[in-house]
Amino acid sequence: MHAPGQQPLIERDAFVNLDADAYLYTGAHSPALRRVEEAIVCSYRAKSLGEGGRDVLYAAEAATRASIARLTDRPVEEVGLLGDASSAWSAIANGWQWSPGDNVVVNEYEHPAVFAPWLRLREAGLEVRVVPRRADWSLPVEDLVAACDDRTVALCVSHVGYITGLRYDLEELGMAAENARVPLLLDISHSLGVVPTDLSRAALTVSASYKWTLGPYGVGIVFWNRDILPDFKPGAVGWRSLSNIFTEDRFETLNWNPGASRFQVGAPALAEIAGLGAAIDEILELGIDRVEAHAVSLAAAAAAGLREQGFTVITPADPAAHAGNVSFLWPNGEQLAAALAEQGVYVWGGDGRVRASFHVMNDTGDVERFLSAVRAATVQSDRSHGLPTPLEGSTR
Repeated sequence: MHAPGQQPLIERDAFVNLDADAYLYTGAHSPALRRVEEAIVCSYRAKSLGEGGRDVLYAAEAATRASIARLTDRPVEEVGLLGDASSAWSAIANGWQWSPGDNVVVNEYEHPAVFAPWLRLREAGLEVRVVPRRADWSLPVEDLVAACDDRTVALCVSHVGYITGLRYDLEELGMAAENARVPLLLDISHSLGVVPTDLSRAALTVSASYKWTLGPYGVGIVFWNRDILPDFKPGAVGWRSLSNIFTEDRFETLNWNPGASRFQVGAPALAEIAGLGAAIDEILELGIDRVEAHAVSLAAAAAAGLREQGFTVITPADPAAHAGNVSFLWPNGEQLAAALAEQGVYVWGGDGRVRASFHVMNDTGDVERFLSAVRAATVQSDRSHGLPTPLEGSTR
């Protein structure tokens, strides 16, 4: 449980246009941080400076890569920035080495950004194995590994899931993949910026920019662990993938960048990259361990309150097994999310569930406002539609 009176780590006035009484939508996207907006505007204005402006923009890009490397404790050469996380996953799948009859293992909780690029390869003979959840909504590492065999060429896993909020122990997951002799491909879109991420056992890792990092849309982050995967060529290439575009043999040989910047196909959203760097620096200044303790505590309190009200919470109860997301079942999640928004509480709803996301801008009061709003909205909804209330034993 959280400490009484837990205060936000970042005050509301640090954000732009934040009018929600309780902003719990970060799992979809975080609110607009003023510091990020200023960095984007400053970098964009540099475009008017000609060659000097390009130097400013590229310097901001380098600084952002360095900040991300610092947050994840990885070498800066392992960090690449491109248009979005989905493009990174497509480049990985399209560049992966496999033969007809091989398989890739994903699970029921994976986002389409992770599994869709592999599904496209089915027509060429790649098997995509989907590990189902258990009846209690758990999906342990042992089930993931049990689906692997000697034809498995990759295990693709989200560190923190977007559906239930399930958080894997990265050491356990990484060691299990190593013991199975299967490369681990990781997505950290729901963990980067809110909990520590040890990427040492993952061959390739991908993250979005606009959720828990507090950054803008328009940037995909990729990490290439060259100790595990010494030579990887992405399945997408462009002029920024190359270390020198003016070599004499440029029409004969691809002069790949030696590090993860080879994933950067063309000119990226440099102003947005500068904004992401400002957001990452905000997290670094707070300290990732402090951010983790704050978010996990608030999420645990919200989950406990929902259970007390009789809702079916599908997020693991163990604080070590979740981050900032809390999900519970509701037959019309979109409708309930809209009802909560009318009360000033922003959450995500859909797919038969509702998800509330707790991060640095939230406090104890947000937990209380959320629980009160959910109770009020669901009672009204039940009366309008003849549905049983949670306290009457519904297992929605």
